[in-house]
Amino acid sequence: MLIMMDATVLMLLGIGLIVSPAPLETAFQFENVPPAINFLIGLWGCVLLTLGAGYSIAAVDPHRHRLWVAVGIARGLVEAIFGLWCFQRGMVTWKQSGLGIMLAAFMAIAYLVLYPRQSQNDEWKLPH
Repeated sequence: MLIMMDATVLMLLGIGLIVSPAPLETAFQFENVPPAINFLIGLWGCVLLTLGAGYSIAAVDPHRHRLWVAVGIARGLVEAIFGLWCFQRGMVTWKQSGLGIMLAAFMAIAYLVLYPRQSQNDEWKLPH
C-alpha cells in the first residue's frame, strides 16, 4: 500500500511538472522561475512519472520486485540528504524544503522497515 501511495504521488507530481509546472513552483514557494528552467523541471517530471510507473508495478508484488523497494530507500535517503545540504547552504528556505526533506526521510525509513525480506523457505530465483 505504501508503494502504491508513493507511486501515485510521484506520477501526479511528474505529470504536473511536465504539463504545468507554474502551480507547483508556487506551491513550493519558488517565484520568478526563469522559463528555461521549466525545461529541467519538465525533465524531472519525466523521471518522477517513470519512477512512479515502476513503483506501481512493484506494488502488485513487492516481494518479487524488491529492487524497486531498494530504489525507494535509496531515493528517499539521497533526497533527504540533498535537501538538507541545500537548506544548510541557504539555497532554499525551510518552508521550501522542509516538507520534502521530512517526507523523503519518512519514505526511506518506512521502506526500510517494511522491506520484503527473504524467508528461509524462499529460494532466490531469477525471473523468467
